Amino acid sequence: MSLHRFFVPTLPSHGSVELPPGEAHHASKVLRCSQGDVVELFDGLGNQASATIHSIDKRSVLASISAFAFAPRDHFGRLHFAIAMPKGDRQRNTIEKLVELGVDSLCPLVTTRSVAVVNEANAERLDRYVLEACKQCRRNRLMTIRAALPIKGIRAYADSIASQGSPNDIAIWILHPPMLGEKEFTIHEANAMSRASQNLLFLVGPEGGFTDQEVTEAVQQGANILTLGDRIQRVETAASTAAVLGHCWLGLMN
Repeated sequence: MSLHRFFVPTLPSHGSVELPPGEAHHASKVLRCSQGDVVELFDGLGNQASATIHSIDKRSVLASISAFAFAPRDHFGRLHFAIAMPKGDRQRNTIEKLVELGVDSLCPLVTTRSVAVVNEANAERLDRYVLEACKQCRRNRLMTIRAALPIKGIRAYADSIASQGSPNDIAIWILHPPMLGEKEFTIHEANAMSRASQNLLFLVGPEGGFTDQEVTEAVQQGANILTLGDRIQRVETAASTAAVLGHCWLGLMN
């Protein structure tokens, strides 16, 4: 059976650590942990520790660390997404899949056909989804949620990602059916191009798709059009498909 996992934002490499109030409540009241139980702690920065619960009550849990390691289980800042987010539970599902597939950052996109607004008022909820998914899938570094951007801000986002600020260090792919007059790539054709890149950025549109103008704007900023085939995929499906492709193209089995 896998160990219960708890988030501790400041995780020492040895000694004792007290769980934050919310995590302590979850350990004592929900999971019914006991003194002597072995648990796993992580700090969201890539570190994890095995620890034994030393003392526990309704409001506090103190654990003694026995082993410490750096094990982020992501793509080391190389796999990124910009998505016109769906609504409701589908938003949560999208984030869960991206976290599980090792995506390093997510930038919500503001598009003509967007159905959900992501701002400071609801960003905390998205961060909570990220944390919960990390606890479940044993990932130790949190996926970063960036501030929402329109298509015209994609080049700046890409440049902030690219190693040493070079445009050649990042391949930008906009997921979209073929457009008249624009060169589109199949998965097979995109494979070699992406394997030569240090970083990947995928753009995923809303349920109704990107407008032709938005695709043109993205292409003008260095994006390539990637078609995933004849079938139209929903936002969370397209994002998951692209994340798996990115995982394979980067050659990282993390």
